[in-house]
Amino acid sequence: MTSMRFGLAIASGLLATAAVAQTVPPAPPPGGGMMRLDANHDGVITRPEMIAEAEARFAAMDADKDGKVTPAERDAARPQWRGAGNRPRGGGDREMTRAETLARAGQRFDRLDTNHDGKLDAAELAAARPMRGPRGGGDTPPPAPPAQ
Repeated sequence: MTSMRFGLAIASGLLATAAVAQTVPPAPPPGGGMMRLDANHDGVITRPEMIAEAEARFAAMDADKDGKVTPAERDAARPQWRGAGNRPRGGGDREMTRAETLARAGQRFDRLDTNHDGKLDAAELAAARPMRGPRGGGDTPPPAPPAQ
């Protein structure tokens, strides 16, 4: 009887160990989706990292490799970026050149780098989040009716 209790105690311990050993998915990094730009995973985004991301996006959208992204090329790329939780930005209904795209990325970095240290840290990214507007629409209240 004692050996049976001992065996049950060991089995219970092993089951408990297995339950504890299961990993919980890590919390998303501060700064949300922008941290995907942190190529070296040091917790900050630098201007070169942001420019490299813009360069990669431009190259992926420029299907005919002519140095311009047309509205049609941008529309064709949209499902790929949406699948990653992102979307191509800028350009509207006109062509965008590589130089314009990289300049916009640099301007965006400069606007977000509020302390001008050349890095976007978690605090700057969190502060920038409200600037981008609501996502998904689920928690956004409907607009107020016009005044009569």
